[in-house]
Amino acid sequence: MDLKSIPLAILMTLGVTAFAPAQERTNEPAKGEALTLKAQIVELDGLKAEIKAQGEKIDRLAQEVAKLSDALKQKGGVPAAKAAEPAATPAPAGASANPATAGVENPSPADAGNVRTHVVAKGETLTQISKQYGVSVEEIQQLNKIEDAKKLQAGQTIKIPSATPQPTPGG
Repeated sequence: MDLKSIPLAILMTLGVTAFAPAQERTNEPAKGEALTLKAQIVELDGLKAEIKAQGEKIDRLAQEVAKLSDALKQKGGVPAAKAAEPAATPAPAGASANPATAGVENPSPADAGNVRTHVVAKGETLTQISKQYGVSVEEIQQLNKIEDAKKLQAGQTIKIPSATPQPTPGG
């Protein structure tokens, strides 16, 4: 080899070795992006779970507000206009309400003799509601024009007929 070809050989050798790491470096950003995407997906899944938990907490608080509102209405301590306003603060953590009055609202004076309302709680069924009020599922369905009891939704307000007294034996 002559002196002119030695630098050329060195440059070619350096060019080949410099090219190989450059290829590896171009894959590194793709790997980094994939890791970033995975981390974002995990974060989104965590946020979805948190949103679901918050939704369930809101449902429970709404039920508690309905219970407390009903209790206040029954005690007559709150005027009707104020009772309809949402509570500014949630119920204390240790407060327990009577589950038999869950979602119950007082009837309006016009309905007092024959109908009252009920706000459906999450997971509640017409069978449970009918037992709570001592009326049949069919009576509730007829009054509310409910064709499919499975389509009952949390937060839905339904009318409840007043329980008809059962005839006593021998009388």
